[in-house]
Amino acid sequence: MSVISIGTFDGIHLGHRKLLQTMLDIGKAEHMPALIISFQDHPSFVINQNRAVSGLLCPANLKVQVLKELGFSQVELLDFTPALADMSALDFLKQRIIAPYKPRYIVVGYDSHFGKGREGNRSFLEAHATEYGYKVIYVEPLMDNGVPVSSSRIRQSLAQGDIQEANRLLGRAYRLCGSVTQGISQGRKLGFPTANLALNNPHQLIPKEGIYFSRVHLEDAVLFGLTNIGKSPTVKSAGITEIESFLIDFKGNLYGKEIQVELLKYLREEKMFANTEKLQAAMQEDLRQARLLIREQEG
Repeated sequence: MSVISIGTFDGIHLGHRKLLQTMLDIGKAEHMPALIISFQDHPSFVINQNRAVSGLLCPANLKVQVLKELGFSQVELLDFTPALADMSALDFLKQRIIAPYKPRYIVVGYDSHFGKGREGNRSFLEAHATEYGYKVIYVEPLMDNGVPVSSSRIRQSLAQGDIQEANRLLGRAYRLCGSVTQGISQGRKLGFPTANLALNNPHQLIPKEGIYFSRVHLEDAVLFGLTNIGKSPTVKSAGITEIESFLIDFKGNLYGKEIQVELLKYLREEKMFANTEKLQAAMQEDLRQARLLIREQEG
């Protein structure tokens, strides 16, 4: 017997957390495990690639990490294949939920659905509840300024560079996850060696270009930094958007290491400088601001 919810849970934002806390509370009261069934990638990338979401907020490894931090010991991530997308809601219910987990409670939100044609919604689950011996628990959406907290609102804030609003709705700092790759070392020549981030999931949303005050998680260390999202037009001509982080007061080799970059504050837009001297002066000012923000964080 278990408490189950099925969903994409992209972002695991405050609205999701209201539903998730309901699950944990029921599980604790009923002495049964709370289980999340979710997906490795966002279903829209399989169902309709031409109209897929504008970016994934929470890649699989981060989704599992955050869910476990919240108290979930059981998280199953399904590969959302075309075959799974074509499975009827009833088949999904019987094969993927009832048979393996025998749920006592299935918890749903206002936008919960599964199965072909999004048929597996609240009313569908309620119609089959007696037959399969579970109860449906409905959780009202978390409202914020009269509108439900949603992944789409967070994506919009990130696209506009409003990182503080995005982080408020997430209930945590937005993280970019990946590994450090070899760059062309222009930052090192300017006195600001950077770690170039290759995203683990190419579908993850890259926020508005610009300079961000950031916090970088590296193995067991947590370091503050400056993260540039952009094309570095003063020193590069490729026109490729890159994610580069300068780790403040850090010395060491990061190549090949997995890191998570938390974006804390948007400092300024990226711009073309007349020469590298003016670029260096701007970077020194960015560093000055970052040190002030570090004191605020630590104070």
